[in-house]
Amino acid sequence: MFDTPEPRRTLKVLLGALVFTLGAQSLRFFFGSITWYLRDTVGIPTLRLIPIALAPFVGAVILPSLVRRLTLRGTLWTGIWILVTARVVNQAVDSPATDLWTAALGTFAFVGLLPLLLSLGRPALVGGVLLGLTLDSAIKGMRLSLDLAYQPGVPALLVVVALAAVTVYLAWLVLPLEHQGVTWGAGWLLIGLGPFLFFEFLVLQNQGWTSEVGAVAGPQTQLRIAVLNVVALIAVGWLERNRSVGLAALVVLVGAAVAAEATPLVFNSFALLAVPAAALVWASLVPDTDRGGIAASAVYLILGMFLFVFMGLAYYLPMDIDFGFGQEEARLAFAVVLGLFGLAGVVSLPATRPGATRQVWAFGALAAVLPLLGLASAGGAARPLEVLEEGTIRAMSYNIHSGYDTSGRFDIEGIARVIEDSGATIVGLQEIPRGRLISGVTDELTLLADRLGFEYFAFFGTTDPTWGNAILSRYPIVAVEKEYLPLVGTPLRRGYLAVTVMVDGQELLFISTHLQHVNDPAVHDDDPEADLYPVHTEQIATILREWGGRQPAIMAGDFNARPDWRQIGELEAAGWVDAWDVAGKGEGFTANSADPKYRIDYIFYTPDLVAVDAGVIQSQASDHFAVVADLTRP
Repeated sequence: MFDTPEPRRTLKVLLGALVFTLGAQSLRFFFGSITWYLRDTVGIPTLRLIPIALAPFVGAVILPSLVRRLTLRGTLWTGIWILVTARVVNQAVDSPATDLWTAALGTFAFVGLLPLLLSLGRPALVGGVLLGLTLDSAIKGMRLSLDLAYQPGVPALLVVVALAAVTVYLAWLVLPLEHQGVTWGAGWLLIGLGPFLFFEFLVLQNQGWTSEVGAVAGPQTQLRIAVLNVVALIAVGWLERNRSVGLAALVVLVGAAVAAEATPLVFNSFALLAVPAAALVWASLVPDTDRGGIAASAVYLILGMFLFVFMGLAYYLPMDIDFGFGQEEARLAFAVVLGLFGLAGVVSLPATRPGATRQVWAFGALAAVLPLLGLASAGGAARPLEVLEEGTIRAMSYNIHSGYDTSGRFDIEGIARVIEDSGATIVGLQEIPRGRLISGVTDELTLLADRLGFEYFAFFGTTDPTWGNAILSRYPIVAVEKEYLPLVGTPLRRGYLAVTVMVDGQELLFISTHLQHVNDPAVHDDDPEADLYPVHTEQIATILREWGGRQPAIMAGDFNARPDWRQIGELEAAGWVDAWDVAGKGEGFTANSADPKYRIDYIFYTPDLVAVDAGVIQSQASDHFAVVADLTRP
């Protein structure tokens, strides 16, 4: 039944797509576990995490090296069984330590399987990666970007089991295998897989990044990405052998990388073309496989994924360590690397080459329907304002720790329940991501706003467009202000986000901010106030300047300063009142929620308001407790 070339080729592409989908889920989970479990929960220093992050990618060379002992068939089966078993266990077991190891094992198998996919023929890798991106993005789109690996419950587990079962079945159908691969001379372009995938995950397939920079609502953004992925499959099927089209695609792709933080008009002009353009550039990087062997394929593809990890480290480590460059400079450097690989690939395009995805775009079109389910279910039920006394504003400040709890487990639903149970009508959030690779690429702002029924919200990405401060509001937002806070020699950029809302027909200014947590670790351990005061005093000066004395105003934030420190005194001297001092009971400790010893999260207000109640919500959904205060006019 499947002996004819076209059906067998389609099955191989489908197999490649499912391997990619399961592998990408494992890879993203692995990065999240390193950051939020090993670093924040276990306490492993950042630099010591680098070898751990590299280990599955370096070790992946073991899998293709087994071909001589197990044969190509046996090695492919081994890799697939490791991948699907690790992925199912990762989904089924709710233990951060177990999840780390299963995600690492799944990542190892995924990277090692890439050259084995290429041994099935060029379309299995080219089309498999592109269809895999389509399927992976569509599955996330069903839950407004929430990665399947982070979705709890039996339904998500059944989806993973089904994906695993179909993967095994497709592997059985396509066997026996032909030994195909690239030559050492032409295969080096495969290293470009790393820059290609990094830019896809960072920007092009990222709902949060695209929504924030492109000024498009999250659900519509996810649907847009899904449709563009289908266009990409069609483009590669019909245009990949056209050198002129390839050069045009390369210009668009590099332009999109450079304009990734531009104005909505400029960004959207590139981004709408960049997804199919990236697919064409990727296709140009995969040479023909009729004369080579698996050794060159393995070396170059694993080097490509090694480069992917290196880019991730170079992009995110500057948030913790001052290397003399920031995330924007790193991203632009990656754009140059991607452009150089793409140029070499496009120039070397052969005059004749069959499209690698001719029969597969229809499967992508089916996958693209999945985000419609998320769009149809979007929109939670807003909590009515009548739950509070008339004229009362219930404000909240909550550092959500990127949605990870104190055990290192992703728990965005736990965060949502804290906010929901509080009855807050306006919420200042800190450390909220909109699609960070090291936080599961989830657009948590869209997810929380939808889950909680907040019709109005604002966001300010302070390090890049995907991580910073946010505000959720039951009141209409009529103006938004954003300003960076001074670095003062620290590597992590903080910000000031303010909205003007209409409450009972009157304007109210609400601010969400986050001050630096550490300056010099050596000084910080002995005297944290002395360490942070030089940074905080300049950051507070910026906040006070932007505020400009406007009343009524509320300021919520993680100030990383204790109530008796000088920097808090500067805020109070400027006219801000600490709600806890007026209406709170007890110490009001907010950090660390696993062992609370300090009050560093605050709700301040101007004297034309009155605090009638204040409290903390003791939940370990984040490493901070949320602070809530009821405010009214005197």
